Amino acid sequence: MRQKINAPVSVMMDFNHRQNKVMPTQIQWNNRDFKIETVGMHYQFFKGKKLFHVFSVSSGGMFFKLVLNTENLFWKLSEVADEFT
Repeated sequence: MRQKINAPVSVMMDFNHRQNKVMPTQIQWNNRDFKIETVGMHYQFFKGKKLFHVFSVSSGGMFFKLVLNTENLFWKLSEVADEFT
């Protein structure tokens, strides 16, 4: 079941300077740690002058949509779902 959420989350990131890539590696949400196994889609959008990055990731049979606000560097969890729904 896919659920829209607007909750702050902690996200660990990895930057690979050789590949010039930034990837989320772990999420802390609801007092649980989720190690990210797959990073699917990544895109960005503007809301006014604010730039946001969106990552679709999966961990342990769960799907998460993460949004990074580049103005304040805060992360939000915008969607969560069982991976197979």
